[in-house]
This record gives sequence, structure tokens and C-alpha cells, in this order.
Amino acid sequence: MRFLGIVALLLGLALGAQAESLNTVALTVDGRGEAQRQQALQQGLKDMLVRLSGKQQVLEQPVSEQALAQLDRWVTRYDYDGDQLMVRYDTRGLMDFMAAAGAPVWGFPRPQVLIWLVEQGTGRGDMVAGDHELREHLVGEARRRGLSLVVPEWDSQDRNAVTVADVRGRFDNQLLSASERYPHELVVAAVLYQGSPATVSWRVLQGKKALNQGREDSASAEQAVTTLVDAVTDQLAQRYAVASSASERLTLLEVEQVETLADWHQLQGFLAGLSGMRAVSLVQASDQEVTFGLDFGASDSQLRSLLELSRQLRPCPDDSVAGPQWRYCWRS
Repeated sequence: MRFLGIVALLLGLALGAQAESLNTVALTVDGRGEAQRQQALQQGLKDMLVRLSGKQQVLEQPVSEQALAQLDRWVTRYDYDGDQLMVRYDTRGLMDFMAAAGAPVWGFPRPQVLIWLVEQGTGRGDMVAGDHELREHLVGEARRRGLSLVVPEWDSQDRNAVTVADVRGRFDNQLLSASERYPHELVVAAVLYQGSPATVSWRVLQGKKALNQGREDSASAEQAVTTLVDAVTDQLAQRYAVASSASERLTLLEVEQVETLADWHQLQGFLAGLSGMRAVSLVQASDQEVTFGLDFGASDSQLRSLLELSRQLRPCPDDSVAGPQWRYCWRS
């Protein structure tokens, strides 16, 4: 019992750290009066609802109007920094509120997305990284949507491993090899073609498998970057955001090779933090093997997709998708 208590304490600290990274919105204000502040707080809450659902359409659902009617309930702190109002919101409370209303929730963990974005001008093309003029806009748009973005350094090591032509030509072996130095679960390969209109083509890769792809037109290069971030985030939310529904069964997840307290803590914390996960209960524990009962509020396919976000958790080689109990192996 003491062992489980330690796990629960560490679990709470881990989930709190994850939520902290998404709970703040920066808003530009033209004054510090009450009217300007209230307008900014409302806009920030709308941004937060989009961020926590992963879907811009959440603003058209009744839950948004209901949340806005209780604005003071969600604002935990605000501070001014020049013409910026920094607002912190109660993300955990908002997610619970959204889930209870049947709205989609994109919780934690979120996949780290490594992006190789080439701006194709009149020359051979430039990587949007380092001091490229579009890099700050790219990072800011990812922050707006809650996309956990990793931008490559584009230093000599990167340049020796991959070229802009490799990204443009879809030479994924070079791209994936160059990506190994960066923490990520997914890779985005994208090319922005300057012109009228500006066009961006993109693909989301999970290993060598392409999960999604698209091609979008925009009025400018900056707008193309915004469109790219929105399109990628919308697709990922479609895969990972969960609108919970009633469930009368538990999914039994048997995990082998759980050898240490740290492994146990990391595994249970990961499972409990998944979007749509209502409860994680210990069913059985033996030497290097644990079985959890997962009360998950959406489909098995969505649960499988969410489990893929763990770098340590993989289906055992002889596991079958069908059946009442899933067998996974833990890789420390």
C-alpha cells in the first residue's frame, strides 16, 4: 500500500507539470482598463478552449458559451508585461468541464512534433530554422494551438544529414535519420512555395508511415505558416482528442517487463493522463508484470493511437488487437 501511495503522489506531480506547459495565453492589449482586460480574458479563454480541444469548431458548441459565462471561474492569474497580458487558466478544471459536456478534449501527453519546413523561394530553398524570418511566427502559431513543436537547429550536423532537396523530394530515409537527434514522436515534412497564392504542402510521418498529408493555399507566407499549423493540429486532434461517452466495460492492459518503481510510476502516470481516461485501476501485479483496468471513454482504436505516444510501451510481438486483454511490453 505504501508503494502505491508513492506512485499516486508522483503521478499527481507529473500530471501537474504537463498541464503547466499549456495553461498560459499571451494577449496584446491597447490599455489596462477594465473593458480591455475583460475583452482580453474572454479572447484568451476562447484560445484556451481551442487549445484544449484541438479543434477550432469547439467555439461553435454550447460548451464555449457556457464556459464564457463563468469566465472568473477559469482565470487563476494575470499579469501585464508591457502591452502583453499574460493570463493563466485552470486547464484541468476546463478539461473536466469540457468532458462533462461531451466536448472533445485533447489532454496529455501530447506528441512532440519535429518540423522540417522548407521555404522555397527563387533559389534552392531555405529551412525555416535558426534565424529564418518565419521561425518566430511558426513557433508562435504552434503555441497558440497547443502544438508541442520541435524546430531543428539546422546546424552543420543537420546539413550533413539532410538537404532541403531531400525534404522537397520526399527522401524520407535521410529525413528520418536526421530526425534521430531530436526528441519527437511525429515528424512533419513541409514545403512552402512563395507566390500568389503562397502554397504549403505537408505530411505527418510516424516513422516511415504517413499519417496525414495536405496542400493549402494562402494569401502570404505568414498566413501559409498559420494554415500549416492549423491543418496539422486539426489532423492530430482528430486522431488524439477524445469526446468521452458512457462505457460499461474495462479494457484490461497487461504490461510485461515493468521492473522498477520508476517504470511503474512512468507507466501509470502515462495511462492516467491520456485524454478520455476516466480511471486506471491496478488489477494484478507480479514479478515484472502488471495488469491495469482502463476505464476509457472512447473507441479501442483511439486508445491504441494514444498508447502509441509512449516510447516505452509497445504491443508484444504475439499480441492480437482482438480479445478482452491487451498485451504490451515495456522498454526501459
